[in-house]
Amino acid sequence: MKLPKPILDLVDMINTGPKVRHRGVMGVFYYVDDVTEAVRALRQSGHRDLRVYSPVPYHDIERALEQKQSIVRWVTLGGALCGITGGFALCIYSVLSWPLVTGGKELVSLPPFVIIGYESMILLGGLSNLFGMLALARLPEIKTSAPYDPRFTEDRIGIWVPCGGEAAVKVQEMMRGHGAEEVALHA
Repeated sequence: MKLPKPILDLVDMINTGPKVRHRGVMGVFYYVDDVTEAVRALRQSGHRDLRVYSPVPYHDIERALEQKQSIVRWVTLGGALCGITGGFALCIYSVLSWPLVTGGKELVSLPPFVIIGYESMILLGGLSNLFGMLALARLPEIKTSAPYDPRFTEDRIGIWVPCGGEAAVKVQEMMRGHGAEEVALHA
């Protein structure tokens, strides 16, 4: 039994995924020093929106990209402070709304509230850390902004430079000059 063409086209589209067109140059490197020099040269020539794919973080590449320190630590601190404040506020509100005097003690006694405050701090600090990392890493990436090669998770480093026309040819030659194993032009 032969399936109709629309069903075959749908199955083919599901298997291959959507056609994504990228405009730019992808360079594949083996040595970190070559990548660092290539990134510096590309940034000096005016390319600011580079993307580097590597299996592990390299501080030399981060310095060459002139990346600033991440603000995730401040997002985590903000979430933790909100958590401890909310935990203590919840306990104090509960005690003042439904007072239950036991043994003549004060209603608002901070030592028993420390446990709730601490646990709330850990919970909101951890959640804000997770969401901060996901947001700053732009994950999940719904629309891919660059082609990807599985070798970048093993032992190769890739540099993606979005550009076109004459600039793409210059970038291609610049990457070859800095020791790229392979340079692919995506037009």
